[in-house]
Amino acid sequence: MRYLIIGNSAAGVAAARAVRRADPAGEITIAGDEPYPYYARVLTSYYLGGLVPRERLWLAGEEWYSEQRIQLITGRRATAIDIQRRLVTLDDGAELYYDRLLVATGAAPQQIDVPGSNLPGVFTLRTLDDAAAIRKFARPGGQAVVAGGGLVGLKAAEGLHARGLKVRLIVSSGRLLSQALDDTGAELVRRAMAAAGFTIHLREDVIALEGHEKVTGVVLRSGAAVPADVVVVGKGVRPNVDFLQGSGIEVDRGVLVDDYLATSIPGIYAAGDVAQAYDRAWQNRRLNAIWGNAVEQGRLAGLNMAGHQTAYRGGIGQNSLVVSGLGVISGGIVNPPGEGYEVVTSLDEKRSCYRKAVLRGRRLVGMVAVGPPLGAGGFQSLIGREIKEKYVASFLDGSFTWAMVGR
Repeated sequence: MRYLIIGNSAAGVAAARAVRRADPAGEITIAGDEPYPYYARVLTSYYLGGLVPRERLWLAGEEWYSEQRIQLITGRRATAIDIQRRLVTLDDGAELYYDRLLVATGAAPQQIDVPGSNLPGVFTLRTLDDAAAIRKFARPGGQAVVAGGGLVGLKAAEGLHARGLKVRLIVSSGRLLSQALDDTGAELVRRAMAAAGFTIHLREDVIALEGHEKVTGVVLRSGAAVPADVVVVGKGVRPNVDFLQGSGIEVDRGVLVDDYLATSIPGIYAAGDVAQAYDRAWQNRRLNAIWGNAVEQGRLAGLNMAGHQTAYRGGIGQNSLVVSGLGVISGGIVNPPGEGYEVVTSLDEKRSCYRKAVLRGRRLVGMVAVGPPLGAGGFQSLIGREIKEKYVASFLDGSFTWAMVGR
C-alpha cells in the first residue's frame, strides 16, 4: 500500500506514525513545503522572543524518518491532485502516486492589503523561517507594531516584548482575543498587558505602512501615525486549499471530512488546520486550527487510511496561553449566538480571576478561565458532554478536579 501525506507538521506526522504502527510494510511518503523535518510550530513565538533556543524546536530529526522507513520530501508544495490517476503534482513538476492520500497542508497567515505591505520589515508569524526573519529586524529598544489582537497577534506581541521591543497592538475589534474571550475576560487581559508596558489600540485599523528601504511607520484609520521598526501581521489564518480547485474534493472554508476524516473522494483523507471536521460544541463541521486537534485528527486519519474504522469524536476551538503573566484558557462556544444557552460566571477583579461556563441544557458547550488555571484544563475536556451542576460550581470556585467526574 502506498501512503502519501501532503504536509509535514502535526497532522501529517501523527498520521505517518499511526500508519506505520498499523501497516509495518506500507510505503509512506511525506511531502512538506518547508525545508525542515518536523518541528514545534507552536513554539515559534518563544523562539522569536529568545525564550526557546532553535535546537529545542525539533520534534523529529531526519534519522527518525529513516528509522520509520518514511520518505521525506522537503521544500516542495503540492500544486494539483489527479484523482483519476491517483497522483499529486509538486511545484517542481514531480508526480507522486498513491493508494491512500492525506491532505494535511495546514493553513497560511492572512495578509493585509494596504499600501506599503510589501516593505522590508513587514512579516507574518507562522513558520520557523518567519520567526528567524523577524529576529533580524527586532532589535532591543526598537518599536514594534502588531496588527491583530487574536491568538497569533498576542503571541507575536509577547515574543517581541521578550526581545526588549516596545510593542503596540492595533486591534480591529473592541476587545483582545475576540474569538476566545468575552468582554470581561478580555478586559482583564488588556489590563495585564497595559501594566506590562504594551500599548493597545482597540477599534482601530492599519490603513498604510510607511517607509522607503524598510518600514518606518504605520498609519491608522483614525489618522494617527505611529513609528515602527518592525510590523507583524497577526490576522488569523486560512486553510491551504487552493491547489484542490478542480480536484473534485468537496471544500467549504476547509476540506470537508466525515466522522472518519475521509473526504468526498474515496481513499483521500484530510486532517489538521486544513480540515473542516466535526465540532462537539457547535455540533457541526468547523475549522479549528489547534495543534492538539491536528495531532488527534492525524492519528485517526492514519489509522483509517490503514484499514481501521475509528471515528473522530470531534474537536473544539480552544486556547491556552499566558499573557503578561496572566493565564488564559478557553474553549467551545464562549460568546453564545442567541437564546437557549445558560451562562454562569464568577469574577474576582482584585485577583484578575474570571471564570465562565456556557451550557445548553445539561451539556457543557463552552468555558473561559482567566487567572489561576486550577482545574480549567480538566473542565475544558468536558465540553460536549452532559455534566452535573456541582462540576460547574466547583469550576467557578477553582476546586474542580478530574477525580470528581463520574461521582
